[in-house]
Amino acid sequence: MKRLAELTVEDLIASPVWRYEGGAGSEALVAPSKRETLSQYDDEIFLAATEFALADASRHMGFCFPADDSGVDYLQPVIVGRNRHVAFWFERRVTTEELSHQWSAFGKEPKQIFPVAFRCLVPVDGRTVSGRILSVESSEGVPSEGIPKEERKTVKPAARRRGVGTGEKRTARRRPAEMTVEFSQGDLQGTGVIGDVSRRGMFVQSTRIPGTGPVLRLTVNLPGGRKLVLRGKVVRNADGTPSTPPSGFGLRLTDDWPDYDNLFGRRDKPK
Repeated sequence: MKRLAELTVEDLIASPVWRYEGGAGSEALVAPSKRETLSQYDDEIFLAATEFALADASRHMGFCFPADDSGVDYLQPVIVGRNRHVAFWFERRVTTEELSHQWSAFGKEPKQIFPVAFRCLVPVDGRTVSGRILSVESSEGVPSEGIPKEERKTVKPAARRRGVGTGEKRTARRRPAEMTVEFSQGDLQGTGVIGDVSRRGMFVQSTRIPGTGPVLRLTVNLPGGRKLVLRGKVVRNADGTPSTPPSGFGLRLTDDWPDYDNLFGRRDKPK
């Protein structure tokens, strides 16, 4: 077991799959796994070795969490550099200076980096998770480093999710939802509203934030007074402020959504 922040290219070569053991940020822990394939139905959370190709055609090794590829906030792709990890998703606002420090790990300018193509080296349900990253993203928005300066503007995750991953390969497509929920995790109990949902995950807006790792029980209040009980694991959390998106947590489901397509089909019409 080791800290996620200390994972090296040599670690990923020796073991392409690592299991998330708990913690967040610099305290997050992972352990090597003998798994050779992954599934969106896995109860545990895994990261997998991933190959990245920058705009200048240079190639690099890193990792992502490929079970749900419906957004950078779920994939959380990272390139493992010699001296530091280079992330494309942040749970907080990130400054231009911090991004410049990141790019110094490559000795490159943003125009040499973006767009970034990625390909997970471990199959998920028999498919290859791959796609393109156009810019860094954050829960609070960041300058869009992959777009010409005159076109840059603050970008929030909801505006970027559709452009991440390879559409025809997705099995966890993100859809908007506004259903209320009740949840419990040990002694913690709370209520919230589903901000968006995929077949294998969701983001719940709430002022009560459960911990990452332990299983959470969630009751969804469906239209017509129906209720649906699901289980999942919290994979990220975010604290909101009056000037930032609502606080809440990302949940990866360990149960299936019964009749998922009929529940959300009306919300996914082409525009």
